[in-house]
Amino acid sequence: MRKIISKEEKDKKTRRNQLIIGGILILIMIFGYGAISLNNKGDTTEEDRIKYNGIDFIKDNSGYWYFEIQGQQFIIINNPENISKINFLSILNLNDYSNKPLYFVGDIGEGSSEISRNLIDRFVLRIQQACLDEKECKGNFPIKNCSSDNIIIFKEISGNETEDNETETMYQEENCVFIFAQYENQSKYADKFLFNLLGI
Repeated sequence: MRKIISKEEKDKKTRRNQLIIGGILILIMIFGYGAISLNNKGDTTEEDRIKYNGIDFIKDNSGYWYFEIQGQQFIIINNPENISKINFLSILNLNDYSNKPLYFVGDIGEGSSEISRNLIDRFVLRIQQACLDEKECKGNFPIKNCSSDNIIIFKEISGNETEDNETETMYQEENCVFIFAQYENQSKYADKFLFNLLGI
């Protein structure tokens, strides 16, 4: 005979299974992406190397930039010279994220992949999608808040500033980092976040 389970238990089991499958898919995507990038490293020219704040950045054949800090290698899309005009001040550093979950909220894409690739399995405990407001939650995600959780909120904005009065920006409130950017520019803001976190 099969055990009769309540709707609440069934929903809980379904939610748990969705989170596990989502986490596995994110890990597969990150590791596959990293492996492809590592295999594309080749001979570099002088234009493919820059030194910024004492750190060497090397561009590979696939267009990614590699750099190393304290024996840890990082892979980014944008070199620091290209995003130096983006302003972002944060009091948070890598220790604030170490061994804690990191949550993504909103219109996630290339920016979240950029952060995940560089922080998962080395610094943060896990990465998961979440919501800030139960009423606006578009999925079966946990509700988190800026005072106790590390959260990065992505909001895609249109390129037409006069239509919606939104401009690209990034700022911090408590433990939340807000990134408002056009989809194609989210990786620039994600890289700026990483540079700030690493003290570059």
